[in-house]
Amino acid sequence: METTGAEFRLRSDVSVAETDYGMVLLDSRSGEYWQLNDTGAEIVRLLLDGRATEDVVRFLVEEYEVDSADAARDVDALVASMLDSGMVVR
Repeated sequence: METTGAEFRLRSDVSVAETDYGMVLLDSRSGEYWQLNDTGAEIVRLLLDGRATEDVVRFLVEEYEVDSADAARDVDALVASMLDSGMVVR
């Protein structure tokens, strides 16, 4: 599992809107957006608050009673996708 913490941040031209169903991230440069469900939004909030991926995985296991390997895979996949899209930087 990849360690991510305080260096995980949104690019300066990405804005965040909280919704009833999670969160939306809008890239003002490209017009692209990401819509995250409640769980995805919680992962992003925790990472933006400087939490390491290991802490986020522990939170998911405790909060949602999911297997730690599944939670780790999901967190790593979300982080990788967001980095690949350019929405976030380290």
